[in-house]
Amino acid sequence: MLVDLVSVIDDTPRMAFNITSIEGFRVLVEVGEKYQVPLILQISERYLKDLTPEFVKELVIPKLDRSTTPFVLHLDHAGTVEAVMAGIQLGFTSVMFDGSTRQMSENIRLTQEVLQISRLANVSVEAEIGHVGGAEDGDEDRDTYLTSVDEAREFMEKAPVDALAVAVGNAHGLYTKAPKLRIDRIAEIHKAIGKPLVLHGGTGIPLSDIIQAIHVGVKKINIGTELKQAWLAGARDGIGKHKELDQVRTTIREHIEQAVMGFREVMSI
Repeated sequence: MLVDLVSVIDDTPRMAFNITSIEGFRVLVEVGEKYQVPLILQISERYLKDLTPEFVKELVIPKLDRSTTPFVLHLDHAGTVEAVMAGIQLGFTSVMFDGSTRQMSENIRLTQEVLQISRLANVSVEAEIGHVGGAEDGDEDRDTYLTSVDEAREFMEKAPVDALAVAVGNAHGLYTKAPKLRIDRIAEIHKAIGKPLVLHGGTGIPLSDIIQAIHVGVKKINIGTELKQAWLAGARDGIGKHKELDQVRTTIREHIEQAVMGFREVMSI
């Protein structure tokens, strides 16, 4: 069944896995249903263009709707109000408006617009302050954009979103240097705003650090790069072993499932 973000992270931290392929989508649904654990399945605005809205409307939403397991369908990193509106109309139950590269005042103003629209549709809203850089945009200077407590407090007072993504030593993509999460900053921000925090760039962060972050306020942990790497590894492995396409796809799915299950401690399964 499709549910909103708030309903699954209210009391329990949840993993959020990015959908970048049909194989990944099938594995994520199977894992959620097998263990009866709610998962947040998300598609970034960038990948939505590749997967197409038809893929979401005709395959993803019907499959999740028929399931007895709660799933959140989250639009990740929407960069405009128009993209958010399109996602809501398509059927996403949660959206992230990413105005983190804009001036603070502009980020707040646009997030307020997103909140007005989303509240009418009963859709959860995530925002981001303190830009989380990384390989995807050629920026991994994680100290430069660290989210401050004052920024988080001001943002939430003016644009009270359901979950806030923060920059606390994390980065998107593959880490070129060992990540060092600012657990102290996470705790300070959570104490100041009292709202669920989101950790982007979860791939490559040691599970022990993720668990520490959970203890001090993180309720949503994003995993994307790990699944892309698993897909590529599965494709290479499958092509090396098999001649039939369905066998290669099976190998890809096995690799993706192994990657997902690497987070079973965090998923409590």
